[in-house]
Amino acid sequence: MKMVKKTLFAAVSAACILFTVNAEDMPAGKSAPFAREQVTAQPYNITVGVGSTITEARFNWISGSFTTPVVQLAETKQVKKNMFPKGTAFTGISVPVTATEGVQDNINNEEIATGECACKVTVENLVPDTVYSYRVGNGTTWSSIYTFKTGNERSISFAVFGDPQMGASGDLEHDRAGWTKTLKAVLKDHKDVNFLFSLGDQVNNYDSLAKQQSEYETFMNPDPEHNYIQEHQLAVLEGNHDHQMGKYYSFHYNLPNVSDLGQTSNNKILNNDGDYWFTYGSVLFIILEGNNFYDTAAHEQALKDAVDANKNAKWKIAAFHQAPYSEANHSAANAPDDDVLFMRQNWTKLMDEYNVDVVFNGHDHYYTRTWQMFGGMPVDTTKTESVTNPKGTVYFTLDSGTGSKYYKYNTSADHSFSAAGWQNNVPTYSYVTVTKSQFKITTYETYSDTVIDTYTINKK
Repeated sequence: MKMVKKTLFAAVSAACILFTVNAEDMPAGKSAPFAREQVTAQPYNITVGVGSTITEARFNWISGSFTTPVVQLAETKQVKKNMFPKGTAFTGISVPVTATEGVQDNINNEEIATGECACKVTVENLVPDTVYSYRVGNGTTWSSIYTFKTGNERSISFAVFGDPQMGASGDLEHDRAGWTKTLKAVLKDHKDVNFLFSLGDQVNNYDSLAKQQSEYETFMNPDPEHNYIQEHQLAVLEGNHDHQMGKYYSFHYNLPNVSDLGQTSNNKILNNDGDYWFTYGSVLFIILEGNNFYDTAAHEQALKDAVDANKNAKWKIAAFHQAPYSEANHSAANAPDDDVLFMRQNWTKLMDEYNVDVVFNGHDHYYTRTWQMFGGMPVDTTKTESVTNPKGTVYFTLDSGTGSKYYKYNTSADHSFSAAGWQNNVPTYSYVTVTKSQFKITTYETYSDTVIDTYTINKK
């Protein structure tokens, strides 16, 4: 099947610029923004993101080269001795990277040009259920060659993680080790995983660009012996820590169907984020920008647009960072302007209105599964691990995928919504399989692979 490129924006520069920037060249009074001593044309922070459908892949990487970015991609069986066939090069755009340190702490902070370039290439018309090889670069300087496998329409599987939040423990190497163990556990026991799904706060520090750069590199490349992120498609959403560096989050991913709806701004500068959607097999995933939690009307429109564009989807899964239902609410959830309370009173109505089957949240670093919820109330509080044709929506708040930070049970809040809760200060992950007639999720401890909770929804 022939593959074609898809360019979303005008190319920033057609000229090849290869340069290095040293920390001592930064203006006086500003900390050097670079996690590396130099920025070169060598690609790093490489991701192969989910596309609009299983036949699309969206590549993103960072480098110091502003020339037109190139992905060489072909079915692995066609790549001989690391040589790609003719006609398998696809181009995209390069965008200068900027960030705003501590933007919510000091509104007078200015955007910093980091000297880096975000490279974005989208390839369409991939063959389902097929192993592909690829490398990224500028036509002269290339990454290593990686492989990934496309999904299929019959069934999908993915691993989903609560806040990796690299650096939150105060020891980046500790967080790296936890993330490595989690990814290793997932891919050892679930080799069929189609994509990885992180529910926000991939990074932690927003008052230091250098720290956040190191955290992004650790999130995307935790283990030098394995290319976990580069060899599986990746879905992400924006957490509050990702968000607080201005536009910086948007340069690290190449997301499909991103809308202006739900977009945030800092210092009156738009952050190039917003609600987006993608399909994978029979599932419509709708990703809402939780940092813009008051603009319910915008999110409702985004939901409507996504649902209208995918009327044949058998399942609807929504995801956003902040959790309306958690046993360890970020706050007491009783202040009039509390984001958790606001979402519980308003966002859950949207899930009811658009018949969303499942919601995934992070933010609270404590595993919680609700009953089937409708109208803000449990539909049925009978203890069960399996339901058939249920009414309402089930909400999952996931614990830390790395062990960088945990929260405790909130003893002062109402937990009548909760069917299952767990906190043992151990990294966790959830493994999900979906067919046209069944959604099944199993949540594990990383270290022991002990099952924490399992839940199945059957549709007849």
